Amino acid sequence: MAEPGIDKLLSLTDSKYRLTVVTAKRAQQLLRYDFKNTVLEPKEQPRMHTLEGDKPDPNPVTWAMQELLTGRLKIGESLLPEDRLTRLLDQMYPREASESAD
Repeated sequence: MAEPGIDKLLSLTDSKYRLTVVTAKRAQQLLRYDFKNTVLEPKEQPRMHTLEGDKPDPNPVTWAMQELLTGRLKIGESLLPEDRLTRLLDQMYPREASESAD
């Protein structure tokens, strides 16, 4: 997690452990919904430099940390339960039938 904003990320929570768990859970959500549920504007989305030019960064952990840095996602005890959040996201971003059967 050697990112430029690591000090700011650590200031958002009470421990490195909680930051790691929150980041991992958000990364899973981003992957599950193919990054459609991101709070990042297109200009804020992580990019990587390749020989072919700039491309979207495929790393969901980088996306999750960037989302937390914007301040649009909150870390705390008053968050929606995971099952309720999943139901809401499934309604907003329907997945393919084959993915739902997994």
